[in-house]
Amino acid sequence: MKIEKINISEITEYENNAKLHPREQIEQIKKSIQEFGNNDPIAIDENNVIIEGHGRYKALQELGYDEIEVIRLSHMDDEQKRAYILAHNKLTMNSGFDIELLNSELESIVNIDMEDFGFDYYEPESEVEEDDFEVEETKEPIAKLGDIYQLGRHRLMCGDSTDPDQLAKLVDGQQIDLIVTDPPYNVAYEGGTEEALTIMNDSMDNESFRKFLRDAFFAADTVLREGGAFYIWHADLEGYNFRGACSDIGWTVRQCLIWNKNILVLGRQDYQWKHEPCLYGWKEGAAHYFVNDRSLTTIIEDVEDLNKMTKAELVEYIERMQANSPTTIINENKPTRNGLHPTMKPLKLIERLVRNSSKKGWNVLDSFNGSGSTMIVCEDLGRTYFGMELDPRYVDATIQRWEEHTGQTAVKLN
Repeated sequence: MKIEKINISEITEYENNAKLHPREQIEQIKKSIQEFGNNDPIAIDENNVIIEGHGRYKALQELGYDEIEVIRLSHMDDEQKRAYILAHNKLTMNSGFDIELLNSELESIVNIDMEDFGFDYYEPESEVEEDDFEVEETKEPIAKLGDIYQLGRHRLMCGDSTDPDQLAKLVDGQQIDLIVTDPPYNVAYEGGTEEALTIMNDSMDNESFRKFLRDAFFAADTVLREGGAFYIWHADLEGYNFRGACSDIGWTVRQCLIWNKNILVLGRQDYQWKHEPCLYGWKEGAAHYFVNDRSLTTIIEDVEDLNKMTKAELVEYIERMQANSPTTIINENKPTRNGLHPTMKPLKLIERLVRNSSKKGWNVLDSFNGSGSTMIVCEDLGRTYFGMELDPRYVDATIQRWEEHTGQTAVKLN
């Protein structure tokens, strides 16, 4: 079979080609050609009409190729050509992959992003389980401002999240791929548990709080790579300051996610708060990563498996459904207790965000570490975590929690 080179302008597409070539696929073909070269000649007939290779033809056109390689299939009559066009396209669709071997091969390819060619990044079903960690009472914290700890592959610093120099020390030359953070809400929160936990920097005037958020987001931006996503939990009443601080430093909020809590927070307002919002976006300058799942919505929900519930769980679920009257709206149960931190998030909730916007081996930052929930999620999902926490008590609690979770020992680096 002879390979010829002809000018791309001499080639004509078959007008009745039934195979679809959506924009996404053309981009994938272009990336393949750029990565590996143009190694597959286009098949044409004696009149230079394409028989096989319409997608490659479009991709090569867009890449600016003038001359391309072709093979001529001039031995077929008209009906055979039409049949071959259909058969060739269909035969490539008649078989799938050995999933186990496919995943093994994909995991072995480190330096080439196979998602560029349409392969979904696969992770097993949920590996993260809520822990039952109980913090030990300590009179005086061990951690001190400026301390940096190595916890396996993770790093934790007792320091100021608004200081770019301290963030630089924390990440030690690494770039951050994803931010999942839960700053103070400026509501002077004090936990209703017996520990009566409080949060630093949680009671400021409006102007000071806006500056505090702006400084914290700017510092985080200095270590976030272009295209890196961010998730920022906040209180609805402070939404203006949170969104404004993002805008101040050049972050565009793309969407707002809603965590639908299983129980309301009893207060004195007319409508009881039953949700928590989370700002989502990414740093401009490069394409962002998001899991290939078009079913995800801005309300995070869990489908309950009724068949696995005990009678007591079924009763509780039905009562919840019956009580689902108009309240503000990701359905995940709140932690049954929050002795570690007054605004602690369930691990399953954080897991969703980390899975959706990062891959194994990627770097995740929470510059308001709190009780270290994001670290526990990153530990279980194979991400590398960097945490900054101003309060030495929470640094101690995070270290204790991680050591109990992993059986390893944290090492103080300075």
